[in-house]
Amino acid sequence: MTDLQKRMIETLQLRGMSERTQEAYVRAVRQLAQHYHKSPDLVTEEELRQYFLYIRNVKKYARATTTIAPCGIKFFVQWTLGRKWTLFELVRPPREKKLPTSKRQT
Repeated sequence: MTDLQKRMIETLQLRGMSERTQEAYVRAVRQLAQHYHKSPDLVTEEELRQYFLYIRNVKKYARATTTIAPCGIKFFVQWTLGRKWTLFELVRPPREKKLPTSKRQT
């Protein structure tokens, strides 16, 4: 475990995140680092923008994954690294498509 990963986990614990959330957020940051083959603290805001487009348009991840990835990475950037990037105001997961419920008359 790297010092950066340890610091992120400690910050997640301080913020009261569940163990499953911690695992999901750390995984999201690890996948970002693997995608660019470098430490996640060296990823630029433009690279992050391109990564979000990649997971949405190329990988076509499910809604849950496209929600967790930005949330985990946002937590890492804002709380672990202490950076404020405007990109996070732009990124939103796709809308959920729900079928209408039918009302049965009895």
